[in-house]
Amino acid sequence: MLSTRSDAFRKLDTDGNNLLTFEEWAVTNSNSFASMDEDGDLKLSEAEFAASASARQSSPSSSRRAPCSC
Repeated sequence: MLSTRSDAFRKLDTDGNNLLTFEEWAVTNSNSFASMDEDGDLKLSEAEFAASASARQSSPSSSRRAPCSC
């Protein structure tokens, strides 16, 4: 489980110095936002946000979570 997080960290650490700067993190998150913003208006509608949540929930890592017993 830790190796998955380490792999993700290394992908974000673009200069390879084993430190994650705000800029390295922000670029990745900015790219994620841009991919969620389907109409390119620099705003997420409720539908765009909901669609991105569906994509995250179907990822392999989220499928390992125990179902909610709420």
